[in-house]
Amino acid sequence: MANLAGKVEAEVEIKCDADEFFHSWGGKAHQLPNLCSEKLHNVEVHEGDWKTEGSAKLWTYVHEGKVETLKERLKIDEENKHLTADVIEGDPMKLYKIYKVSLQIITKGQSSFAKWSIDYEKINEDVPAPTAYLDWIVNSSKLVDKSLLKA
Repeated sequence: MANLAGKVEAEVEIKCDADEFFHSWGGKAHQLPNLCSEKLHNVEVHEGDWKTEGSAKLWTYVHEGKVETLKERLKIDEENKHLTADVIEGDPMKLYKIYKVSLQIITKGQSSFAKWSIDYEKINEDVPAPTAYLDWIVNSSKLVDKSLLKA
């Protein structure tokens, strides 16, 4: 039997303020559609609020040419600049039993990087690893970085 669980990762250098970038994906995610509107249409609170751990957010985005949605519960570790989004509903869950996105801000010398990872478990061995979703995150991160630099 094939191993259905895995992890895909990528690092993106960020030139904008690292804290601002981190917060744009966490407690200020409602601002993301303004920063990368061609990829992300809407982020709204479904349960709770923007900052309380366990609150659920509903994302509407364009992935591979079609509009998709997902609902996630976010855990934010401010001190370590780490966040984890457990996806609990939506399009990714049609392919994966487990789909967890993490962001860690890393500083190397004078540079900052967004280290993204997706931990997943496929529903069956025919499902590909979520590299297309990781590409979406990387490309969206670059747009957010560019927009925050202009602000």
